[in-house]
Amino acid sequence: MKKKKNLVKFLALALSTTLLISGCGNSSTTTEEGDGQTAESSKKDKKEGDLTVIRIGSHTANSLNPHYKDPVTGEYTMQSDREAALAAEQKVKDELGVQIEWVQYPGDTTEVLLQSVIAGDPIADVVNLYTNSQGKILGQNVLQPLDDYLDAFEGEPPAPIYGKHYFIQVSGAHSHPLSPLFYNINYIEQVDALKENGKTVYPTDLYKEGKWTWSTFEDYLTKIETHFANSQAPERPEKRIDAFRTNYTDTLIQAVHSAGGSIYGDDGLGVESQATKDAVAYIDRLVDKGLLISENSPGTSSPLYNAQGEPFEKGESVFTNLEDWRADGASQKLNARGESLGFIPFPRPDNMAFDDPNYRQVRTGGESWGILRGVPPEKIPLAIKTYQMYFGELARLRAEQKVDDEASKVKLKIDIYHDVIGEDMKQIYLDSIAKTEVNELSNMTNSYWPFMSIAGDAIYGIDGTPSYDTAIQSRKHEITDKINETEQLLSTSEAKDNIAPVIKQVDETKQFAFPVGTDMATVKWSEDFTVSDNIDGEMESSAITFDTSAIDSSKAGYYKGGLLATAKDSIGNEGKAKVSVVIYDPNNKTAPTLTPKAEYRKLAVDEDTSAINWANDFVETAQDASGVDIKNKVTADLSELDTTTAGTYKVTLKVTDFAGNETTKEIEVVVE
Repeated sequence: MKKKKNLVKFLALALSTTLLISGCGNSSTTTEEGDGQTAESSKKDKKEGDLTVIRIGSHTANSLNPHYKDPVTGEYTMQSDREAALAAEQKVKDELGVQIEWVQYPGDTTEVLLQSVIAGDPIADVVNLYTNSQGKILGQNVLQPLDDYLDAFEGEPPAPIYGKHYFIQVSGAHSHPLSPLFYNINYIEQVDALKENGKTVYPTDLYKEGKWTWSTFEDYLTKIETHFANSQAPERPEKRIDAFRTNYTDTLIQAVHSAGGSIYGDDGLGVESQATKDAVAYIDRLVDKGLLISENSPGTSSPLYNAQGEPFEKGESVFTNLEDWRADGASQKLNARGESLGFIPFPRPDNMAFDDPNYRQVRTGGESWGILRGVPPEKIPLAIKTYQMYFGELARLRAEQKVDDEASKVKLKIDIYHDVIGEDMKQIYLDSIAKTEVNELSNMTNSYWPFMSIAGDAIYGIDGTPSYDTAIQSRKHEITDKINETEQLLSTSEAKDNIAPVIKQVDETKQFAFPVGTDMATVKWSEDFTVSDNIDGEMESSAITFDTSAIDSSKAGYYKGGLLATAKDSIGNEGKAKVSVVIYDPNNKTAPTLTPKAEYRKLAVDEDTSAINWANDFVETAQDASGVDIKNKVTADLSELDTTTAGTYKVTLKVTDFAGNETTKEIEVVVE
């Protein structure tokens, strides 16, 4: 069985790397150049000579297809791997008698797959689901359960979800853990309390010695917090340096898995396991001690998106959690100050041995592949084998072409060349990703955020929420109700439309502004909005209802999201849109304020002035007398500006408020 597991790991690596290629074209289906085939001509049982056609569909099919040419340049989209891809296709032809046909989705994955299944004409045999779309698509019941076809798999299939196997492949194994734990190496080196015999004890030292545990990390943070208690951050001196500023949800999911728990894992729902409870209690303790700072929306446990990123980059925290793709930017910002970025796996509970298999880093499922309902049963085993053989062969050929360089395998922009811990970090990183499996499926079962809401409310005591141990008993239904509903749907063969209609503003640049005293009920809102549905198509704008109760038209001000537009499709899916509204005083005679930026950019010779965003690039603030932001009403007088010749020119900026009052500011713009 180990051999089969290794094959699955190999496929996961190949797939996750292959899917880094991006680019979506408009062609719905692309095959051999000049063959003239389209999605409409591809039938479920179509054959080419003695070859059976297996259609592989994706939102990035044109970048995966070795035959696809850019319609503008005429160049093949696939460059470096094209020969390997062609060879992999040939192997599939020779050994399986299959001609692969690549199908580019003509729209959003969640809509295209549903529409094709409801129409009884699956858009492809093997379909690609982008990361985090799986929950919505499973809730549509458009994927074919594969439990009757497990013999077609070369290795073990991905873990079951809702009690059944729905995926040929779920990528993410052997890649970075979810939102890795990073730290500023230079800051750690400044803390005397972290030194022994004059030498810094780094997280890598503790990890190698088997001492990197929850209590050790807590003690480590305590010493850092004490050292930087009265510090000033390098770029914003009014800020201090925190020991650990992060998004607590990123830290919590790591803690849960380091203890061997899960929200929804291989064995199903794990929110009541002792490991999960222990992890919540640990994060609760760090928060209570002020060792973990997370910026949440006022009065809630909802973390602000990436509120930890900028502070870490500006040197305002020692430890943080960041998405892996943010590491490059963070590393560059630290390097600009002569600092470097470190990585360390999340620590384990104190009562867990270092080599305990339950000590693991967390990885949610990424890009996934499955079979659509409506694909003929006799074709499904061949489709599974085609997918595995093609991507397995592609991975093998790609590996043959590359030099086995360990440094190149470290994809995070961490300082693996640090003179003291660089080599240790590299080896720890490689060891960590070698062990990292897809072990958290809550993002695919819509249970991630309900869990975080329950745990977060308990950690921060929102609305008197008791400890997590108690709260999960009374609020578990917030997770299980949705799971049970989906399980019931999946026990049928009926596809379900779960996509809400989309409400759009006709003129997206229009700002809704009305004088004080306007009766909102007399405004013809429907003239400014359209609504469409993925199944029902274009709907009458009269189907939209408008709620203006959040707008006090007797008081001047900016009502963010004050207008709520709502529409339902034919089966009851409800779409909503919030639109901001300005109420202004028509009798206001006070000129608005206009403040240019203290420093603004220079213009390039021959730069197109019509493309310049004068408000964003040159204006700090523009407000009317009520404090309403009116930067979008800034205009520029360019009569003295000549971008064909280098020099310094005067530009007059003007802003006009809703009552007609004007303010102008003259600035000097450099053209070089």
